[in-house]
Amino acid sequence: MSEKTDIVLKDNSKRIQEIDMAKGILILLMVTFHIELFNTKYPDACPIIYAFVMPGFLLISGYLFSVNKEPQKFLKSIYGVVVPYIVFEIIYLLGIGMLGKLMGASNTFDGGVLALLSKIAFSPSGTYWYLHTMAICLTVYYIINRYVMKGLSGILITSIILYALSIGIERFRWGDVIYFVIAILFRNSNFVINERLKSPISILCFVLIIIFSNDISRDSVSGIGLSLTFLGFAFDLKDRIPERISNYISYIGRNSLAIVLFSPLFTVTAKLCAPFFAFDDTRILGTICCLSMITALCLFFAMLFDKLSVSRVIVGKNIYSKL
Repeated sequence: MSEKTDIVLKDNSKRIQEIDMAKGILILLMVTFHIELFNTKYPDACPIIYAFVMPGFLLISGYLFSVNKEPQKFLKSIYGVVVPYIVFEIIYLLGIGMLGKLMGASNTFDGGVLALLSKIAFSPSGTYWYLHTMAICLTVYYIINRYVMKGLSGILITSIILYALSIGIERFRWGDVIYFVIAILFRNSNFVINERLKSPISILCFVLIIIFSNDISRDSVSGIGLSLTFLGFAFDLKDRIPERISNYISYIGRNSLAIVLFSPLFTVTAKLCAPFFAFDDTRILGTICCLSMITALCLFFAMLFDKLSVSRVIVGKNIYSKL
């Protein structure tokens, strides 16, 4: 049934722009709340942001994944998730292993080769867990859909397998996987998310969930509600802000993979900038400067990797998208 969704997305550039805009907002929030200068100042906001930012990405990524691919095309797609995950996870782990204590990183790593392989397979660090989760979900879903059962029955079998894997793999959490399952259910039923979720009252529903929820986390029903209503707000926002701003945010969204890959390498260095903004008690100015610096560095390295053809080796394609 998802063939119709393929056609709807392919033939409607506005809907793609709305999805890019949602991705742009989510990625900027993700980076912002990984900047220690900001998250230590506003710790109460962190659980709320963490409850919907990465789930939002899992919803969008699962929804955009077309399971109707030949094996060769699927392997190319999964290559673009697995290989960059492994490469950047290794770089990140080695980096925090050598420089983490010096720079005050919250994550540390001081193990050998076996510990490194274990981390990659079962317990990724940083935001790279997202790629780890997506790689497993996409692979299981594709295999079941193509070789075992299609439709709702296939999704049910996929869900059971993913749940079983979440028990045995430390950082592969069912509380994250459920968003992928919701996304493929939407796609299977031709539920066009940026048509059905888009609403001017989404932000009101989002706020009400925050006010009345007793458990705000991505593992809860409230987390699902926050994720869906925030996406509805983000889709609706495109038509309500100046076109130049929406184009810029969509540009950031199109480059979200590059920012996911590179930002953990630069977020730690943002700590070095903190003393320069000691005069600003709100830390807003420092956060904006750090966010701008990290985003610019991510985009620069994405362009550099494309120019040197490194992207094609690691991701299988260019990763920078022009404004």
